[in-house]
Amino acid sequence: MRVNEQDLRRADSLDRSTKVLISVLGAAAFVAVLDGTAVTASLEVLRESFATDIATIVWVTSGYLVAAGAALPLVGWASDRYGGRTVFLVGLGMFVAGSLLTGAAWDVASLVAFRVIQGFGGGLLEPAALAVAAALAPRSQVGRVMGRFSLIINIAPVVGPLLGTLLADNGLWRLTFLINLPLGVLILLAALRWVPAPARAVAEGPPSAPDIRGMVLLSSGFVAVLWVVNRSADGSAAAQVIVGAFGAMVLVGYVVHALTTTRSPVLDLRLLSTPSFAAALVGMAGVGFLMYSQLTIYPLLAESRFQLTGLGRGLLTAALGLGLIVSMSNAGSWSDRIGPRRIVTVGGLITTVGFGVLAITAHLLPLWASMTVTLVVGLGFGSVASPMFASVYRILPQARIAQGTTALFIVVQLFASAGVTVMGLLIGPDGAPPFATVFAILAATALAIAVNALRLPGRPSTE
Repeated sequence: MRVNEQDLRRADSLDRSTKVLISVLGAAAFVAVLDGTAVTASLEVLRESFATDIATIVWVTSGYLVAAGAALPLVGWASDRYGGRTVFLVGLGMFVAGSLLTGAAWDVASLVAFRVIQGFGGGLLEPAALAVAAALAPRSQVGRVMGRFSLIINIAPVVGPLLGTLLADNGLWRLTFLINLPLGVLILLAALRWVPAPARAVAEGPPSAPDIRGMVLLSSGFVAVLWVVNRSADGSAAAQVIVGAFGAMVLVGYVVHALTTTRSPVLDLRLLSTPSFAAALVGMAGVGFLMYSQLTIYPLLAESRFQLTGLGRGLLTAALGLGLIVSMSNAGSWSDRIGPRRIVTVGGLITTVGFGVLAITAHLLPLWASMTVTLVVGLGFGSVASPMFASVYRILPQARIAQGTTALFIVVQLFASAGVTVMGLLIGPDGAPPFATVFAILAATALAIAVNALRLPGRPSTE
C-alpha cells in the first residue's frame, strides 16, 4: 500500500522540464501583466511629467488595452498556422521592444504610440504562453499546470500597483517600462532554450486560407466595444454611441460571417455549442470583472476608510494576494483529481460570503479585520480561475484549444475593462464609492460564478 501511495504522488508531480517550462512561460506573462498594472499607479506622475491633462494621459492605459484587444483575435489563427511557440516569441519581442521605446518616450504622443506597440505584443504573449504550456503538459496534469501558471500571472496585478507606486513616488517612472528590457532578454534566452515547438497535428487535406475578413471584422468590432467600455466615464456620449453602434454592427457581421460564409473562421463560434465550454467562458467573464474591480476598490477603501497613503494603500490588496497564493497553489492539482465543478462552486461561494461580509461591515471593521476578510476572499477567489481554465483543455479537442484560449482571454479582458469602468462610475465626488453597493455587486457576481460552475465537468474519468 505504501508503494502505491508513493507511485501516485510521483505520478501527480511535475517533472523538472515541465516545471522549467511553466516558469519560463509564466514569467513572460507575469512581466506583461505586471507592467500593465504598475502603469495604472503612475498616471498622475506621467500627467505631471508631460504637462498634460488626465483625459489624455489615460490613453497610456487605454491604448495598451485596445492594442492588446486587437491582437487577441489573431492568436488562435496564428498559433494554428505558425505554432504557439512562434507566436509567443514574436509577442515577447514586440513587448520588450515596446517597453524600451516607451521608457525613452519624449512626449505624450510618442508615449501612447509606443504603448500601443507594447500592448499588441502583450496581447499575443499571455494567451500564447498559456496555450503552449497546456499543449506541452501531460493531459492528466493540465490542472496542476494551469494552477501554477495562474499563480504566477495573478500575483502580478497585486504586486504591479505597489511597484508602480514605489517607482512613481520616487521619480523613477521610466523604470516601470525599462525594467522589462533585462527581464525580457533573460526570458527570451530561456524560452529559446527550454520551450520546444509543439508537434503539429496532421492536416486533413490542404491548409485552409486565412480568414482575413473574419480577422478584420472581429478585431475592429472588439476594439470598438473595448474602447467604449474603457472611455464610458469620459462624458463624450456622442462619440461613444457612434463607436459603440459601429462595434456592435461589426460584431454582428462577424457572427453571420463565422456561421454562414466560412468553414474556417478565425474564432469558431460553434465552440459555444459545447455546454461545458460555454460555462467556462461565462465563468471567466466573471473572473475578469471581479479581479480588476477588486484591484480598483481596495486601495480606495484603504485610503478613505483607514486614511492610508503610499504603499499603505496596498495593504488590503496584499491580503488578497496572500489568499490567492495559498489557494492557487493547490486548486489546479485538486481539479485534476476531482474536476473543476466542485472546486469552483465552493470557491465561488466562499468569495460570495466574503464580499457579503464586506458589504455589510466595511464601514465598521478595523483594518486587521478587513484584511482578514479580504484574505478569505482571496482564498475563495483563487480556487475559481485556474480550474475553469484547465477544464478547457479537457473539454475541447486539441485542434480547437488555441481558439478556446483566445475566446477566454477576449471575455476576460472585456469584462476586466467593464469592472474598472463600473467602479469608476460609482466613485463619488469625495473620491470614494458607496462601498456597501460595490461589495454587494461583487458578491452577486461571485454567486453567479458559483451557480454557473454547476455546468462545468465533474470528476475526470479514469482510464
